[in-house]
Amino acid sequence: MRTQNRWPRWGVILALLVAALAVPTPWRARAATHDNNVEWYGLGHNSRDPFYRNPTMAVPTGQAVRLRLRVYRYDITGATVRVWNSAAGREELYPMSWVTNDATYDYWEATIPAQSTPTVLWYHFRIYDGSAVAYYADDGARDGGWGAAYGSESDAQANDYNITVYDPNFATPDWLKNAVIYQIFPDRFYNGNTANDPTSSEKVYGDSVLFHTNWFDLPENPPRGRDFYGGDLQGVRAKLGVLQDLGVTAIYLNPIFQAPSNHKYDTVDHKRIDPHFGDLIGFQNLAASAHNWGIRLILDGVFNHTSVAHPFFQDVVARGSSSPYWSWYTVYRYPIRWFDDINRNHLWDAGEPQVNWDSPLQGILGSPDYASWWGFATLPEWTEIQAVRDYVYNSSDSVARYWLSQGADGWRLDVADEVSHSFWQGFRAAVKATKADAAVIGEVWGDASEYLTGREMDSVMNYRLKFALTDFIAKRTISPSAFHNRLLAIQEDYPPQAWYALMNLLDSHDTARFLYDAGGDKSRLRLAYLFLMTYPGAPTIYYGDEVGLTGANDPDNRRTYPWGQEDNALRADVKRLIRIRSVYAALRTGNIAHGVPLDDANGVYGYRRWNSTHKLMVALNNSSSARTLSLPASGYLSDGTRVTDLWNGGQYVVSGGAVAVPVPATGGTILVAGTTNDVQVTFTVQGFVTAYGQNIFVVGNTPELGFWDPAKARPLSWVNSNTWSGTVYFTDYSKCAAIEYKYIVKNPDGSVIWEGGSNHVRTLPCSGSTSFIDTWQW
Repeated sequence: MRTQNRWPRWGVILALLVAALAVPTPWRARAATHDNNVEWYGLGHNSRDPFYRNPTMAVPTGQAVRLRLRVYRYDITGATVRVWNSAAGREELYPMSWVTNDATYDYWEATIPAQSTPTVLWYHFRIYDGSAVAYYADDGARDGGWGAAYGSESDAQANDYNITVYDPNFATPDWLKNAVIYQIFPDRFYNGNTANDPTSSEKVYGDSVLFHTNWFDLPENPPRGRDFYGGDLQGVRAKLGVLQDLGVTAIYLNPIFQAPSNHKYDTVDHKRIDPHFGDLIGFQNLAASAHNWGIRLILDGVFNHTSVAHPFFQDVVARGSSSPYWSWYTVYRYPIRWFDDINRNHLWDAGEPQVNWDSPLQGILGSPDYASWWGFATLPEWTEIQAVRDYVYNSSDSVARYWLSQGADGWRLDVADEVSHSFWQGFRAAVKATKADAAVIGEVWGDASEYLTGREMDSVMNYRLKFALTDFIAKRTISPSAFHNRLLAIQEDYPPQAWYALMNLLDSHDTARFLYDAGGDKSRLRLAYLFLMTYPGAPTIYYGDEVGLTGANDPDNRRTYPWGQEDNALRADVKRLIRIRSVYAALRTGNIAHGVPLDDANGVYGYRRWNSTHKLMVALNNSSSARTLSLPASGYLSDGTRVTDLWNGGQYVVSGGAVAVPVPATGGTILVAGTTNDVQVTFTVQGFVTAYGQNIFVVGNTPELGFWDPAKARPLSWVNSNTWSGTVYFTDYSKCAAIEYKYIVKNPDGSVIWEGGSNHVRTLPCSGSTSFIDTWQW
C-alpha cells in the first residue's frame, strides 16, 4: 500500500514542476539551453516601437523608460542594459528579467529609472548564455529602430542607442518655430555702399586683397580668404523689401565683426562691425529696418578661436606670460615662432604688426607653438577660463549681451560641438536673461542630443536633414524607406521643443549647393523646397538658392547673388510654397504622421500634417515618371471629403478610404481638406449659347480654379440656353484675396474655347458665401 501510494504522490509533484517550468514568472529567469551560444538572429530591440521602448521619444526628467529585448525562446541565461549617463559621466548597469514570450521569442525587460538631471543616456544590451556574451545596439546607419548584434562591446558602444532626457521647462522661441530663415554671406549678397569697398593696398595675412570689379566673377579657387566683392550691411538693408516679399521672417548673417578675411571667421574685434560692412549705426539701422519689415536678425558668434591679428593674441606674442591674455590661449612654447613672416626668419620680430605668410601656406600648416583651430595657424583657439566667459557672455557688457541690446534677435554659434557644455550653459542663461525670446542655435553636424536638453541650445543647424534630403532628392542614392528612417531618427533623438525649431537647411556656406548636387535639375530643388516648407522646423534658404544659384564646395558655394540674372519662375514657386506654409499653422507646428504613403518601388514618400483647424496631406513623387498617387485617408479623412491641391491646383474627393491625385515627375502635392470655414462662391456666366456636348467651366489663378489649367477647371451646370452656374469652395489659401478667372467652353472633341477680354477680377470674402455673375466676353 505504501509503495502504491508513493508513486501517485511523486507523479503529482513532477506534474507541478513541469507546470511551473511551463508557466514562468517575471522574477525567475527562463531555463536556457546552456549551450554557451547566443543566437544572434533571435536578438531584437526597436527603439521606435513602444513594445520595446516606452516612451519611444526624448523624455523629460522625472520619466522612467522601460526597455525590452527579444531573444529566441530558452536561448539565454541573462541580460543587462549597459547605460552611459553623459551628464553624470558614468556607466550604469540594469539587470533584465524575463517578462513574457510568444511562440518563437522570449522578451526580457528592464526599467531605466527617472532622471533628475537633463542628460543623454547611451545604451546597448549585454546578452549571456553561460560563458558566451553577445551585444545588441543600433545598426551602422545609426537611425534608430531595429538594431544589430555585435561580438564586441566596443562595436556595440560605437552604435549605442540614445535617450535624450530634457528639462521639462525647456522652452524655445515661438517665432523660431514659425520662421523662414534666409542665410546671407554678406560680402556676396549686395553692395550697398561702394565707399567702404576693400582695396588692393590692403593685406590679408600678407596677401594683397583681390577686389572683383566684376560682380559676376567666380570666387578665387583655391580660396585664400582675400577676394572681396563689396557686399555689406547697407546692401542687406536695401534688399529687405525683396526678402519680405519672398516671405522671409529671419535673416542669419555669417560673421559681420571686424576680421581680415572675406568670411570673417577670424575675428579681430567682436564689438566692432567690420569697416567693409559698415559700422554700429549701420547695424542699428539694419536691425530697425528689418524689425519694421517683420524680420529678425540672427548673428554668427565665433567664440572658439580668434585671428592671430586679434589684439589679445598679439599682446600674448609681444609680452608672453606677462600678458593679461596669456591664459586666454594655449601656448606650447615661447617665444612664438612662425612658419613664415616679413623677415622670413620664422620668428615674430619686434615691430611686425601682424603675421605674414606666403600665400601658398596661408597658415594652413598651423604652428607648433600654440593651439589653433583644426591646425590653421591663423586661428589660435581660446581657452574657457572665467575671463573668456565674462568677455563672451557673463559680464553686463559682454559680446553676447551687447549685440542683443543693439538689435540682434539671436545667435548662431560656430563649431558649437567644439566648445564645452558648461560654456554654452552659461551662454544660454546670459542670453535668455538679456532677451527672453532670443534664439540660441548651434552649428552641430551630427547628432546634437547633448546640446538640446534644455540647458544649452534652442536649435541646431539640421545637417542631418540636409544630408538626408541631398541623398534622397538631389542624388537619389537612398530609398524612401531609408529617408523615412533618417527622418524618424532625428525626431526620436530631440525634444519636441527643439525639433519644431530646428534650422532646416538644404545647403550652406560650408557645403555644395543643393542645385549643384542635383546636377542642375531645378525640379529636384523645387521638390526639396516643397518638403522643407511643409515639414516641422524653420526652413532655411541659403542666399540665391531660390533664384537658381549653384556652386560646388567652398569657395564655389559662395558666389555672388545673381542680381538681374535671377530665375524668377523658381523664385515665384519658392514664394508660393512659403505662402502655403504661412497660411497653414498645421504645416509649422502641427502634428505629423510620417510615411503616409511610402512606396520604395515608385520613389514615393508622404506624410500628414494636422492641427485642430486643418488636415493636410503631403506626398513627394521622387521619380522620373508622372504618377497618379492613391493616398490612404482611412481613419483620417472620411469618404466624400473634398481636398484641394494647393501646389498643382485641382480639387478631388476621398473615396474608398483614399484620394487619387495626379502628380508630375519629380513633383509633389500638398492637399488640404475642406472645412466648414471654406468660402462658397457661386459663379454664373450668361451670354454663351452652348451647343449639344459643349460644357462651360471656370478657371483661374487659384488652386481651387486649377491655376489656369483647363484640365483642372471647375465645371458649371446648365441653367438654360445661355446661362451656366456652379459652386466652388475656396480654402484659407485664397480667402480674403483678389482672384482672377475666366470662363472656358470644352467641346466634345476636347478642344477649348477661351473667353475673350480681360480676366475677371473679384475679391473673395473672408467667410460665408457670395455670388459672382458675369457676362461672357467675346
